[in-house]
Amino acid sequence: MTDRQTNPVMLAPWRIKRAVDFIEMNLATPLHLADIARAAGLSPMHFAAGFRSATGLSPHAYLRNRRIERAKRKLLSDGLSIDEIAFNVGFRSQSHFITVFRHLTGQPPARWRRCCIKNGSPLQEAGQIHQ
Repeated sequence: MTDRQTNPVMLAPWRIKRAVDFIEMNLATPLHLADIARAAGLSPMHFAAGFRSATGLSPHAYLRNRRIERAKRKLLSDGLSIDEIAFNVGFRSQSHFITVFRHLTGQPPARWRRCCIKNGSPLQEAGQIHQ
């Protein structure tokens, strides 16, 4: 094995924080690996490896999960349509949003919303993301 295979890339905590803050501030916009890496002051490949090592998720998976978590809050509080929520959290199509939401929560957003409202479930207990 080479050093690259045995030694994970470690990023300084401040770089991770910068990346996470950048993602949070820009969830509604199209984000690419290069954009997030630039915010952390690193090359895309170095950043991706270090981010995965620090968080257990690829930058793309982290971004996807954050978008779905924000969508869940909007589904329960904003009264917006599914289409509006999809675009508000950074998805470019409603169908892609529904596919990702279903994959992560086990049900489409409209059903998830109805179940949560009907059952009065608090957001933190409702429809947890599956890893």
